Amino acid sequence: FFFFFFFQAEDGIRDRSPSRGLGDVYKRQVYGLVIRYQSRTGYHNMYKEYRDTSLCGAISQMYMDMAGRHRARANTIHVIRTAVIPPEKAKRGEIKIFSEGNPKFPLLNKISRAPIKKFKSVFQAKRPSLFNQ
Repeated sequence: FFFFFFFQAEDGIRDRSPSRGLGDVYKRQVYGLVIRYQSRTGYHNMYKEYRDTSLCGAISQMYMDMAGRHRARANTIHVIRTAVIPPEKAKRGEIKIFSEGNPKFPLLNKISRAPIKKFKSVFQAKRPSLFNQ
């Protein structure tokens, strides 16, 4: 999980193509998309926000997101309007996390284990605690 959050949190990516030279940094921007898509029950309007280095990248993220969350096919999605949004004016929580400047990366599902094999037991009298204590 760390690298998933790490690559989302970094402010830019480096391009190593010889035409632009080494070390060019592209800042990620927040793109707001207004879309209309057809589901099994009808047509729906939706506003979504994505962080990416280009508008094409944000659109491709949107297609993947809509396919995963709403089972919407690409030919049923219509992009109505796009805009570049300042990060402080973002509405969605997953975008706001990175604009506040100090994102937290929690340890998910940390299980305390026996330090040596002789303390390990197959059956326990209580449920395991999955949170840090």
